[in-house]
Amino acid sequence: MTSASTPLAPRLPVMGWQTFRGARDATLPSLLDHSRHQLTTSGRAAILLALECVGVGPHDVVLVPTYHCPTMVAPVLTLGAQAVFYPIDDTGAPRLDWLEQHAPRQAKAMLATHYFGLPQPMESPRAWCDARGIALIEDCAHAMFGRSGTRAVGGWGDVAIASLTKFFPAPEGGVLALNRPDLHMPLLTPAPLIQQVKAAADILHMGASHDRLTGLNGLIRGVFALRGLLRRPQAPRMSTGSAPPSANPTRSSPSPSPALAPAMDTLDDAVDANMSLIDLPLSHRALTRASAWVSTEIPRQRIVQARRRHYERLLQALQGNDGFRPLRPQLPADSAPYVFPLWVRTPDPGYLEMRRLGVPVSRWDRLWPGVPSIDGDAGVSWSHHVLQLACHQDLSDQELDAIVVQVRRLFGA
Repeated sequence: MTSASTPLAPRLPVMGWQTFRGARDATLPSLLDHSRHQLTTSGRAAILLALECVGVGPHDVVLVPTYHCPTMVAPVLTLGAQAVFYPIDDTGAPRLDWLEQHAPRQAKAMLATHYFGLPQPMESPRAWCDARGIALIEDCAHAMFGRSGTRAVGGWGDVAIASLTKFFPAPEGGVLALNRPDLHMPLLTPAPLIQQVKAAADILHMGASHDRLTGLNGLIRGVFALRGLLRRPQAPRMSTGSAPPSANPTRSSPSPSPALAPAMDTLDDAVDANMSLIDLPLSHRALTRASAWVSTEIPRQRIVQARRRHYERLLQALQGNDGFRPLRPQLPADSAPYVFPLWVRTPDPGYLEMRRLGVPVSRWDRLWPGVPSIDGDAGVSWSHHVLQLACHQDLSDQELDAIVVQVRRLFGA
C-alpha cells in the first residue's frame, strides 16, 4: 500500500509543545493508576505476559473475539496455545449464549476487549469466566482511561493489558496490570543503551515530522535526513547476465476452519498470512526510560478532554448520510475514545484511497486464518465495514475537518 509522502494528519499522538499543557491528573481513572501495574515494550507483549501470568502454555485454549487485530492472536500462538474465536454482538460484547454452547471445556483464558476506547460492560463476562474457572484477560488497548460499570477499566480481569502508543506520544509501550493476588509480576530485563537513545530520538522525530515542535522542526528533520543519507547502503553490483533474486512464492491462505478449530494448524500458515509470532526476549524487556517518562509524567487531563471533544465533533459532522453512519452514536460519559468507529456501506476502494492520501484511518481487515462464519456475529462484518478514524488529542480542528471532507467525498451516498 502506498501512502502519501506527507500524511494529512498524525494517526497517533505526537510530541509537541501542547503535550505539556493542562492538569496532571485526568477526571477519569487510568490503567496507569492501577496499584499493581508494570510497563512493557508493547501491547502485544503485555498480552503475552498476561497469558504467561495465568499459566497458558502449549496446547491450552484461549478464547479470542472474531473482531481482532492480529497482534491479539500472535501472543497465543507464540506460546504454543490454540486460539478459538467467539462471536460478538452489535455492541461489541461477547456472545455468551454462543460460548455457553460451543466454548471448549479445556479453555484456559478469555480475551475480552473494550473496543474503540468505549468501555464494555464486564460484569457478565467476569461471572461467566468465574463459573468455569477461566482466566479473564481484560483488553484495554483501546481504553487507557475510563470506567466500566462500578470499576475502572482494567479492574475486571484477572489480568488487564493496555497500549501506551495509542494515547501517549511514545514510539513503544504497553501496560500489564494484575488483579488476582496470587499472580506475580514477570521479571523484565533492562533495555540496552542503543534502544534507550533510539526511543528518545523517535519521540522528537515524530513531533518534528508533523510540525508540532515549532522552532525545532527544521533542525530535527535535518538531523534525521542526514543520518538517513549516511546510513544508506550501497546497491549491490550484479554480474553480467545475472537476474535479480525472485520473491518467494506465496501460497494461498487456508480455508476457514470450523468454529472450534484452532486459529492455525502450523506456524507456516501465519507466515503465509503475513502475520508473525512474537520475539520472546523483546517481550520480556523493560520499557525504555524515554517512553516510560512520556507515558507517566505528561499531563493527562488534556488527553481525555481533547479526545472527547474530537469524537463529538466527528459525531456531529458524520451523521445523516446513507453511505455511512457512526457505529456508536453516543459517547459514554466515562470514556476517553481511542478512535471514532464509522460504519461504511461500501468501504472499498475508498479505504485504500484514504490510506494513499495519508488520512489517519485504519481497519481491522486482516483477520487471522481460521476465523469462522457464525450466525449473528458482528465481528467479521465489522472487519470489513468499520473504519477507525483518528480522534486523538494532537489533531487540530483543521485536520479533523479534512478527515470529514474525505469521508464525505469517498463514501457519501
